Amino acid sequence: MDRPYGTPRPHEARRGPLAPDLRRATSHAFGDAAALRAHGDRSVHGDFYPRYGHANARAFESFVAELEGADGAVSFASGMAAMHGVLCGLASHGDRIAIARQVYGGTTNLATKDLPRFGIEVETFDALDPASLGAALVRPARMVVVETPVNPTLRLVDLQRIAAIAHSRGALLVVDGTFAPPPIQRSLTLGTDLVVHSATKFLGGHSDVLAGVVAGAHPLLVGIEAFRARSGAILAPDPAWLLCRSAETHALRVAAQQDAALWIAQELRARVSPRGPLLAVSHPALPDHPDAALRARQMPGGGGALVLIEVLGGLPGAMAAFDRFAVVARAPSLGGVETNASIPAHTTHAALSPEQRRELGIGEGAIRLSIGLEPRERILDDVLRSLGLS
Repeated sequence: MDRPYGTPRPHEARRGPLAPDLRRATSHAFGDAAALRAHGDRSVHGDFYPRYGHANARAFESFVAELEGADGAVSFASGMAAMHGVLCGLASHGDRIAIARQVYGGTTNLATKDLPRFGIEVETFDALDPASLGAALVRPARMVVVETPVNPTLRLVDLQRIAAIAHSRGALLVVDGTFAPPPIQRSLTLGTDLVVHSATKFLGGHSDVLAGVVAGAHPLLVGIEAFRARSGAILAPDPAWLLCRSAETHALRVAAQQDAALWIAQELRARVSPRGPLLAVSHPALPDHPDAALRARQMPGGGGALVLIEVLGGLPGAMAAFDRFAVVARAPSLGGVETNASIPAHTTHAALSPEQRRELGIGEGAIRLSIGLEPRERILDDVLRSLGLS
């Protein structure tokens, strides 16, 4: 069946240009009225008007669908546009949504500040305590939304357990899997109904694309794609083309980045002291991570490329170390080929009070590191120097 979004494609030897074509056309001409009508009423899917889909987006979507083992994937202009497409494409006035307290701040803001204005009730729960979800689902809910690994603490949510609770109450499970794309974690195999990625991060991988994508089964994607067409949030051709470029190196980049991240985390862990300046180091593949056993089961592809450190002196201490970085870039995003650092208290969780951040396990001295492809020794030396440990 022809679909308006990308689906897995069979592997075959390439012929002709080895790089995909970039098609920027905003309109397409047809040979007769019948062809125009067939594309216009969407009984035939193909290039017609790019708000309804285009070849470059479908090529990227096909890559993600295969990567996730999904029926298909629907791409959007940003990660938040993708989450918006899921929430508003599938929920209606009068529905309830249970959203984890441990999710990206943008998702929380959308759910708590905008959805209620349209008659969608939102309840939060603690994703690290399955009993909390059970309590939230005493009344029926359309869907449950979680993120794992959690930003920025790198705690893990047990997807199989959460899925079992959600499905037993008739709710869908949606996971933001941005921090652990395949091959690290394949959320759909763990009971998740839909997985959302900010493709700006690892799927793009070069800090030059703004995009989002949702993967899952056809019955759910149909509603999401239809909402995308109505809202106009589709991914444009140029960033879609760049994402297809990034797809060729995705597995290699992610493997190298997470190998370096674990090595750096291990080296830093050996320098942790209750007297500082380095108070704590977190990475899901470290043996002392609180979710180490779950990581081995749920993330068989590794521990990811993020490292969280806690420095002495709270926020002033974090700012001082942050300002001394000479190799590590000071930037709010992640997943690129360059290593960067951010301060959660100034970025992802700036809207929260210190007490609220503490309740989520985010210390005031926290610095999040996204490990890139520079020589790992150079990254480590820069972090140690910034901490006064070299």
